[in-house]
Amino acid sequence: MRPGIAASILAGVALLLGALVAASSAAAGAPPAESSTSCVQSSLQAVVADCEWTYSDYSASSASDDGHTWVVTLQCGNGGICTDLVECVEGGQPGLWHDVYMDGADVGDVCVPEAAVDEVSIAQLAIREFKRLQWPASELKVQPPGGETLVNLETIFYTDNSSATLQQVRLAGRSVTIEATPASYGWDFGDGTTTTATSPGRAYPDHDVFHVYASTGTVAASVATTYAGRFRIGNGTWQPIPETLTVAGESVGLDILEAKPQLVIR
Repeated sequence: MRPGIAASILAGVALLLGALVAASSAAAGAPPAESSTSCVQSSLQAVVADCEWTYSDYSASSASDDGHTWVVTLQCGNGGICTDLVECVEGGQPGLWHDVYMDGADVGDVCVPEAAVDEVSIAQLAIREFKRLQWPASELKVQPPGGETLVNLETIFYTDNSSATLQQVRLAGRSVTIEATPASYGWDFGDGTTTTATSPGRAYPDHDVFHVYASTGTVAASVATTYAGRFRIGNGTWQPIPETLTVAGESVGLDILEAKPQLVIR
């Protein structure tokens, strides 16, 4: 056999073996090889969930009129609370990792530069930050003072915590102000009786939150504050936070006494 023919046969065998190996890998479920510039195959039928997109490629796909819905969501290093964002670098600029979804299917990851993180993502972060931040616990005040009250007497409860509290944070490179305002108060009188009111209560004689104890003993009364929140990015429009947050206050010990008539001789 001439050397040229032998070389041709060997080359053909090599190509055939390569094709067989590729087919075997595909049958075993191995993902197709994808470059960082082509995370979705040209047919748009097959995707690679762990593919790493460039931001320019994602921008081109999401801006194209290809009939698909494109969405990115922030990745969280610590799960759902998202207090630990996953940082990255894109084109020499700091950014945050996002998951890329096409028609609801995860098709990879993309590093979005901080300046390009949209306000929808920042809104999600603001909501999570609202629940992560520390907000004031209401201090319970009681009348009569001194830790004692009487059976069948109106015992008055109130707190001075009724104003909004603002905190400024930095999210995705943007200055965000988060505000928490007391929306309601959960009063626990310590004897198994509770009530919820929007009023922070008032001192005597304008009191509107009070309780009459039916028997003697020692109780621990407390008030929990439920906050409503809102946020704004920079000096933009305030946007409501759809969830509330409840902060428990410290309990106050209270001795319930019984007044007994006593004859006083002058």
